[in-house]
Amino acid sequence: MRPGQFDPTDGILILRLGAVGDVIRTLPALAALRKAFPHARIGWIVEPGSMTLLPGKPWIDDVFVFPRTALSARTLSRRPLRSLQHLNSLVSLTRKFEPAVSLDFQGSAKSSLLARLSTSPCRIGYSRDASREGSSLLNNCLVTPSEARLNRIWKNLELLAPLGISDRSVEFPFPARQASGKVSDLLRSLARSTVVAVHPGTSHRQSHKRWPEDRFAMLVLRLRDLGLFPILTWGPGEEDMVRRILEKASGGGMVAPPLSLLEMREFLAGCRCFVGGDTGPMHLAWAQRIPVVALFGSTDPVVNGPLGPEHRILAPAWRAGHPVPSRGDATAMQEISVEDVVRSVLEVAVLHSAHPSQACPC
Repeated sequence: MRPGQFDPTDGILILRLGAVGDVIRTLPALAALRKAFPHARIGWIVEPGSMTLLPGKPWIDDVFVFPRTALSARTLSRRPLRSLQHLNSLVSLTRKFEPAVSLDFQGSAKSSLLARLSTSPCRIGYSRDASREGSSLLNNCLVTPSEARLNRIWKNLELLAPLGISDRSVEFPFPARQASGKVSDLLRSLARSTVVAVHPGTSHRQSHKRWPEDRFAMLVLRLRDLGLFPILTWGPGEEDMVRRILEKASGGGMVAPPLSLLEMREFLAGCRCFVGGDTGPMHLAWAQRIPVVALFGSTDPVVNGPLGPEHRILAPAWRAGHPVPSRGDATAMQEISVEDVVRSVLEVAVLHSAHPSQACPC
């Protein structure tokens, strides 16, 4: 299938349900799709938690919300009829969209099944070795990535090859910013400070990605002593953790107010740099060209790290000549020292001060 074969009314269905970082890293593929097919209809199936990061028109014509809670194992066991109704509703909407092509960026049983149920005749997905849970059995146009360890941005762009798209540009078509009074007031109050966003949390399922709280506390103290102003950002369920860190740091910084995903994006765009693990907020920062110091333990920094020379990736567990850490090994994060993080923050903060970046066009 090639760009010239698309009718202006043809539909392209994107499947990348979550999480936040994964959705962000699929946006460059969306941008490449829209450039190649300016008149095609593009739809995206996404979970509620990441939905606000998707731009509207002209990038996306339809957003289909995957009812994650209604289709959870717990709800399925307790209220199977209701779960089936939610699934039928989603399937009905995607079939009405009439996709000519589906693009399964997720590569899971769930995403490939949704592609199959949409009745898309051309279902593009990753080959068996590059996907999970047998998704290659339900997709009928399979792409083998050029390398086994390939950054997720490039892997997503390579999925477009069957459509004749070889665009390697990286553009993040976020929705237009809508200024939040809360964030604007906060940034205005800190206008004379060099703000460093420090994000200690990760999802509960991936706590192995967390750097120890005591080290975050020491980092906050060191940054304060160096004349920087650290602000601890957090997500749902993480407020107690950041308050413990701030208490251990003797109030060396401050805890950010509760922020929605879009407010978090707005706040990070006003910071000098970002420090944190392999999480959605880290990708939210670097996608806006805010320098990040990314802390990696047992997840692969080549696959999941930020792109660009302005960032620093600290991943000592992945040094050459040493065994690759087992995924889920929480001890790998302990190999990162406070001094290495401080040194990296100073490098990127000075670099950003001398050459401030402009946010990606959106």
